[in-house]
Amino acid sequence: MSYLISCRYTVVPFSDVVLPPLSSKVVKFVVDVRGGRVGELSRSSMPFKPLSISPLFLGGSPLISFRVGGPPLSVRGGTPLTTYLSVVFSDYGLVDELTSLEGVYDTPYGRFRFNVDSLEVVDVRALGLGLTKFFRVDFITPTVLTSKYMLPPTLKSRSRSLPEKHRLVPQPSLIFSYLLRLWNSVVSPGERIPNTCASDWEAYKLGRLSDIALVEVSYRLRPVSVVIGRDVKGRLRIAKGFKGWVTYECLSSKLLQVYDKLLALATYLGIGRSRGIGLGLVRVKTYNTKTNDSS
Repeated sequence: MSYLISCRYTVVPFSDVVLPPLSSKVVKFVVDVRGGRVGELSRSSMPFKPLSISPLFLGGSPLISFRVGGPPLSVRGGTPLTTYLSVVFSDYGLVDELTSLEGVYDTPYGRFRFNVDSLEVVDVRALGLGLTKFFRVDFITPTVLTSKYMLPPTLKSRSRSLPEKHRLVPQPSLIFSYLLRLWNSVVSPGERIPNTCASDWEAYKLGRLSDIALVEVSYRLRPVSVVIGRDVKGRLRIAKGFKGWVTYECLSSKLLQVYDKLLALATYLGIGRSRGIGLGLVRVKTYNTKTNDSS
């Protein structure tokens, strides 16, 4: 049996600080220093890790720099910031690990105090949003998707020589093939969709169906680039993705039940690459009727 735990922290710098372009790296540093199983997950390179670390938020806005060479992110001392850490697990010992992150930490970016604000534990079998025929997905932080998510499993070995380019639009097939692989990777075998024998073929088929079953009703999107670190030669590593929102109409009531669970998981763990450093965070809204929401 699998559970999802999400912990919200208030993070306060003791003095004026300059943050990294991805402020989630402050939180990741603390998680890695504390070690334990959560630290191991944070440091791992597994493609579908059951962990998401959000950026620091100030007044509801994620602190991320989108300008290469632009002004640094700075925060005044004593300013309360917020961050979220979510993980899927089968051992309640991880609850203690997350709550024990409370304390004062000296990081490469300054000194910070971490306090636990709230803690939520959910049985993954109970995950759901009450999704309706019309729903909107808000991409809160840059979401990074690659076309290789929709490779037929039998062709993966032949595609290794192709560069892994990032897409700048939220194509339904890429989103939901990724989310089904994520779900089936983090839950126990008995909780997999559609059954215990689920393979990458199910994710591929769901992706293909999603491009047919989901219709864009309205959208507001923009491409963005974000600095995620440096490579072994010291060069900047830049990820290209998108931010904004899309309102969808679902034409299949059967698939809507699957989307309901997958998007519920996504609101905790995110979508796409670099979820462990705060990319791919989403929020989902539902509507009873068709809307041309422009907010």
